[in-house]
Amino acid sequence: MEKRARGRPKKEVDPASALKCIYCGIEKTADTSEKSMKNDFYQSRSKLHFGYDKFIPICKSCLDTLYKEYLKKYTQEIEESENKTTLEEYYIEKKAVKRLCMLNDIYYSDSLFEAALKHSSNNTMFSSYMKVANLSQYQKKTYENTLKEEQEALDAEHENVILYDDAKNFKKITKKTIKFFGEGLKEESDYEFLQEQYDDWVARHECKTKAQEEVFKQICFTQLELLKAIRAKQDTKDLTATFQKLLETAKLQPKQNHSDTMSDTQTFGTLIDKWENTRPIPEIDEELKDVDNIGVYLDVFFKGHLAKMMGMKNGLSRLYDKYMKKYTVTKPEYEEDDDSEALFDAIFGNPSNIEID
Repeated sequence: MEKRARGRPKKEVDPASALKCIYCGIEKTADTSEKSMKNDFYQSRSKLHFGYDKFIPICKSCLDTLYKEYLKKYTQEIEESENKTTLEEYYIEKKAVKRLCMLNDIYYSDSLFEAALKHSSNNTMFSSYMKVANLSQYQKKTYENTLKEEQEALDAEHENVILYDDAKNFKKITKKTIKFFGEGLKEESDYEFLQEQYDDWVARHECKTKAQEEVFKQICFTQLELLKAIRAKQDTKDLTATFQKLLETAKLQPKQNHSDTMSDTQTFGTLIDKWENTRPIPEIDEELKDVDNIGVYLDVFFKGHLAKMMGMKNGLSRLYDKYMKKYTVTKPEYEEDDDSEALFDAIFGNPSNIEID
């Protein structure tokens, strides 16, 4: 039984339809094998190239030449620009690679360019990019996917950002900001002011609860009204009073902060005296008292023993001696000779009872 070949069968190309580069017009393939074609041409996923055996009809060397030409073109445009803007070489390379991908219907993404940049060698940046773009996860993608992804990113950005022109300067306001401070403000710049002030307040002071968040929000609104009143040369007495009350509510008045600062600079003993006078420690509960005499053990075996070791004579060392006396064995002492002789006789017997031959 004839064995079936594994994998995809080898493709043979008609010699009469051998690939030629449409840029230089030279036939790059020396034989008719598909492997040889891959050495000279990049494979394509575009429907535009199905009639060219699914290869990009421009050879690899010509694509590198085009890449270098675009690099030169973009660099020259920057040098001749009236703005004299210096553009990094990195950005020029990215622009040239993206332009070639667009012309040849090749999938492009910034993440692929970054990956190719890390693995670039002596070859051009475009050839390094194509090595990454030919990975299996990108084989079904073309430049149409690039346009779709860019549009989706743009739609997502516009969904959360509102652009407006303030003295010909475009600024961004997120819908989150409008939702947080509420709709209906006359000028878009008011939202920007409120957001900047709120971010500054919460960055410098604690804001963990809903109540604190609302107080900071009201402070920002009052600041905005104060600013507008000052610009219009109106009376700000009531607004200033409101602002001071809000600061007092948030405990952010200068005198309150000064009191906290003074507490930080006081010594520990001064703070203890202050706390004892203002908030003294209450009497201990009965169930929390020293029912096991653990305090006595600490005084005797730790403090008293330490005093004894250091040769200090105080109440703790005397307490230690008194407590240890009942556990101490003293050696008996005999002062008179009779007592010593009686002890000797008791141990060794009376010498008068010993017979000597």
